[in-house]
Amino acid sequence: MASKTKYSRLPTGLEPKDTSQPKSKKFAVPKITRLKLCGIIFVVIFVSITIAVSCIKSSYLEQTPICNLSKNGTRLPQGVAEDSVSHMKFKHMKKRLPQCIIIGVRKAGTRALLKYLNIHPDVVAKGAEMHFFDDDEFYTKSLEAYRKEMPPSFEGQLTVEKTPGYFTEPLVPERMYRMNSSIRLLLILREPVERLVSDYLQFAEGKITQGKPCETFNEKVFDKYGNINKSYKGVSRSVYHKHLKRWTEDLFTMKQFLIIESSELVQDPPAVMAKVEDFLGLRHYIKPRHFYFNKTKGFHCIKSGGGQECLADSKGREHPDLKPNVLEKLKEFYAPHNKKLYKMIGEDFARFGWDDY
Repeated sequence: MASKTKYSRLPTGLEPKDTSQPKSKKFAVPKITRLKLCGIIFVVIFVSITIAVSCIKSSYLEQTPICNLSKNGTRLPQGVAEDSVSHMKFKHMKKRLPQCIIIGVRKAGTRALLKYLNIHPDVVAKGAEMHFFDDDEFYTKSLEAYRKEMPPSFEGQLTVEKTPGYFTEPLVPERMYRMNSSIRLLLILREPVERLVSDYLQFAEGKITQGKPCETFNEKVFDKYGNINKSYKGVSRSVYHKHLKRWTEDLFTMKQFLIIESSELVQDPPAVMAKVEDFLGLRHYIKPRHFYFNKTKGFHCIKSGGGQECLADSKGREHPDLKPNVLEKLKEFYAPHNKKLYKMIGEDFARFGWDDY
């Protein structure tokens, strides 16, 4: 029986090759590093969710940069218009018909009132004037078309729009009553002659901008015999009691109105806004800290992100002084109309200089 030969080693060069590849350590991650990475990811996700929930549940109370969202669901970058991002919404938000409308009057401070009200985290305001109830073509499109124009809001937030032309248009009160007979209405009134002058200045500026001929103030306000031109809308818009009567006669009650005197809003916005909050059933949020008096412009601006947000330069136009005889005629014309208004609203605005000659 042949014996098996055992070799302790193979001859040089004949050793079997080790075909196994060395283990690459290029992508190896130590166990401790993997755990740290998971922990960091978890913390980032948790903090992000916590901040988002906090911002939403607090109704953006402080509106800090961390809560980079606006009250209607999208905090707008500096200079970006609200309507340009109106399509951005969050879950549980939807567009609602307004529960409150600023109905007028023109040239009395409706834009300022809307901006001040929009400070409140429980309010969502439509920036652009809608003219739904005083535009026959738009009105025939239905309430659904109107609702779709509103900004999205959370349940519990108050949707507000303002169109100062509503107050003096005859068909508007009944149309609005059909939509919501219990709606709350904000009406800001200005001393009649001041409002008339401001109304004329806007009219004249428009004519001049278009390169069209423009009548003087006296030519618009007085007829050829020197009497008050009652057919001029600028004059009739300041006869407040006649317009208010259309709203309250068989339609709305005075309890649904909050009447605001224009100069009071200019002088003391926090005090007036506290009255607005009470009227609308809102918690008191708007404080003096939200306002800053701009000496250059002559009115209050809103403090915003370390800066200020002011009304457009077209607001607060400087009024020319009326000749004494012109001012006296206009004051005499409006005096009896003012007294009828005071009786209707149960408040005398003579303390604001309405009846001073």
